[in-house]
Amino acid sequence: MKALQELSFILTKGKLKAVDLFKTKADGQPQKLKTFYEGLLQNRFQTDEEAAAFFFGSDSGDQAYQKLKASLKSRLVNALFLIDLKQPSYNERQKAYYECYKDWAAAKILIGKDARAAGFSLYLKVLKIAKKYEFTDLVLDIARTLCLHYATREGDLKKYEQYRELYQTYEQLYMAEAKAEVFYADLVARYVNSKAAQAEIREKAGEYFQVLKSLLETSDSYALRLCTMMIQLIYVTSNHDYRSAIEVCETYIAYFEAKEYVANIPLQICYYQLLVCFTQLKEFEKGKHAALKCLGSLDEGSFNWFKYQEQYFLLSMHTRNYQEAYRIFLETQEHSKYKYLPSNVHEYWKIFEAYVYYLIEIQKITPRPGDGKSNRFKLNKFLNDTPIFSKDKRGLNIPILIVQILLLIHYKKHDAAMGRIESIEKYCSRYLRQGDTFRSNCFIKMLLQIPKSKFQTKSLIRKTEKLVELLKSVPLESARQTSEIEIIPYEDLWALVLDTTSKNNRKIRTLKVAMQNRGVSFLT
Repeated sequence: MKALQELSFILTKGKLKAVDLFKTKADGQPQKLKTFYEGLLQNRFQTDEEAAAFFFGSDSGDQAYQKLKASLKSRLVNALFLIDLKQPSYNERQKAYYECYKDWAAAKILIGKDARAAGFSLYLKVLKIAKKYEFTDLVLDIARTLCLHYATREGDLKKYEQYRELYQTYEQLYMAEAKAEVFYADLVARYVNSKAAQAEIREKAGEYFQVLKSLLETSDSYALRLCTMMIQLIYVTSNHDYRSAIEVCETYIAYFEAKEYVANIPLQICYYQLLVCFTQLKEFEKGKHAALKCLGSLDEGSFNWFKYQEQYFLLSMHTRNYQEAYRIFLETQEHSKYKYLPSNVHEYWKIFEAYVYYLIEIQKITPRPGDGKSNRFKLNKFLNDTPIFSKDKRGLNIPILIVQILLLIHYKKHDAAMGRIESIEKYCSRYLRQGDTFRSNCFIKMLLQIPKSKFQTKSLIRKTEKLVELLKSVPLESARQTSEIEIIPYEDLWALVLDTTSKNNRKIRTLKVAMQNRGVSFLT
């Protein structure tokens, strides 16, 4: 179902007007196909079960439904080749990418049908564009095919040697790019579902970068530079060297801006990383500037757009622009492409939602009508909705654990909060003893003093004085922890906690005075 939803979203009705996808036939299937397609656009069908029940009153395993689904998918895939590639939303390199791969596929079909003159004329057109925009795999494939053609069919030694040399050059470049991509995948695969700092990643990233650095002495391309850049950024950021990361970004921004085409993807990555760095270094004006530069190069609804939204949300939280963070949160979750994101990205936004809800509850965010109601967010459901990061004990399970405590305290579920002390203390001793979790260890221990202080602010301040000093001794910008851990900087979060407990204490005192004035005793 997800594949159909994505295809339907891409192929909007406007793009299909000239295509006779739903021509009426006696069997009525085209009308069903049209209804199915429109239902997907309108989000009427979220699962195969819903669609099968609507069309056939059956389950998703029904053969008639499977045939209908396969037919719609086939027609939508065919329609991809009729997309208007000159839309203003596509940048120059994107247009070249789509045109090249479409013409390359057409050339393959023509040559397979023995229309070699037509096929090779397309190949030569694609080859020129692919070299300009550095589509290495296309150049390699076309050079190989032309090499064989002029050797075996034409017997043209000069052209054979010309394309053999081109093939050998791009074979070396292709192998370098493939090595870089495998290196990058190897690093990222260990990090996607875990945000804990990992020494192994730092070491591997350093080794891989040195290998790629030597490859760049003899080979250079868009893809090779892009992967090298990302691996170098993983290395310096895993060392929490944000100043060096800024220098790396600025170097690559200069490199990619010097291209004869707009290299959107690497520029987006660089500005995104600058946004991360400036957030960690608390250089918020520079962070906002990077955010605006990044926004200008993004296609709304793309995967990178959502990643940008994550970091812009964090920047807003770190600058105490909580209302702006709320706006970004709503804009993201209500976007039509949000549902297509991977489950780990959804979980990350679930964590953001918990913090947004907490800020609504303590009146630091003014919600839209209805958004602040208590039935909008359920703590137990939140815990069930984050199965991936709940296992990330030294990573994103930390903000999950913290927001649990904050909400229990806010709800005045004192018994439940106190009941969590023993298990949380064991958690700290088991998972949060190393240097990269020092700040989190301090902060959770500060939170655990709340029930021990009987929820009294003065006592709490006294009991946490040393812990607060320890936290301040390792500021966020120099902490050896992953940047995603602190949704709100712990110093700011602690100020919110103290403000909340003070308000609760005042309410209790006011209530006590009011009851005493009425001659009612107040048990303490």
